[in-house]
Parts: sequence; C-alpha cells; structure tokens
Amino acid sequence: MDKKKDLTKELLADCFRDLMLTVSFDKITIKMITDRAGLIRPTFYKHFQDKYEVLEWIFRTDVTDNVDLLLDNRMEIDAIVMFCRCIDRDRKFYRRACQMEPGPNSFEAILSRYILEAFLRAADNRNITVGRQPTPVTTELIAGFYTSGLANGIRDWLMQDKPVSAEEFAQTYQYLLTHSVRDLLISP
Repeated sequence: MDKKKDLTKELLADCFRDLMLTVSFDKITIKMITDRAGLIRPTFYKHFQDKYEVLEWIFRTDVTDNVDLLLDNRMEIDAIVMFCRCIDRDRKFYRRACQMEPGPNSFEAILSRYILEAFLRAADNRNITVGRQPTPVTTELIAGFYTSGLANGIRDWLMQDKPVSAEEFAQTYQYLLTHSVRDLLISP
C-alpha cells in the first residue's frame, strides 16, 4: 500500500512540475494537477495540503535529500557543489519557481529556510562557536548573512540567460566564502 501511495504522490508532483514549465505558479490549480494526473481532487489532499507543499516536496526530494548526507558527513564543499548540480538538473523548473511572487511559502522562502538550516547544521556538526567580537555576533547571525548571499546568488544564477555551469557557480561561491571583501576589492 505504501508503494502505491508513494507512486501517486510522485505522479502528482510530476504533473505539477510539468505544469510549472508552461503555466505560472499562481495560475496552477489543484484541479489542473489532478486532471493531468487522471485523479480526483480528494486524492491530491491525501498527499499534499496545497501546491506550495508540492513545491517544497519536490525541492526536498530533488535537492536536499542528496545534500543532507554530505552535510552529515562534514563534506560542506561537496554539499554546495551537489546542491547546485541538483538544482541545475531541472533548471527550467527551478527558474520558473524563482519567478513566484515573494511570500512565506514561495520558492525563495523554501530555498532560504533550507540553506539557513544547512548552515546551522554544519556549524553544529563542527561544534563551531563564535569567538569574542566587538558586537554580539551569533552563529545564527552569521548563518543568516551567508544564507542571504547564497539564496540570492542561486536565484541570480538561475535567471541568467547564459548560465554558467553548476560547478562554476559553486567554485565562485566557494571563492567568495574564503575571501574577505578587502581581498576581493583591493587589487594586487
């Protein structure tokens, strides 16, 4: 029974994904998803609360399930590369998701929540604590700072007309992580 339930959930997600490639998110209805899947509306609600939950489930299935294992094994650089590769595999879908109106359930919010969780988990896995600072700097503040940079960077990378590869984007981000603003702005 669980296998049938999983297949139905995947079918609904695949139909939603297909619709996202041709219809803007705000125009997609549950009826459109279930009609495409050949199912009735109550079946949708057995698996998802709404289309926002479908979007988040797709993101978690496509991306985070692959990245979490690397994070748990303290392989943060590999996790960044994997993260970019997973998104790049379905670039058109994620590009359309980036075009959603901002809000608490938007793709941008889902992306930012996951990145923040990942930064905090990586810091926790390595027992990182913030040393003495002139102002109250916390791990959460630092994670929030880097979350904003990576989430905005991913959105910009996805929206480029001539995108760089996932590997190039990840290398650029790693470079930015390991160099200060002073290093980046002062020419040799």
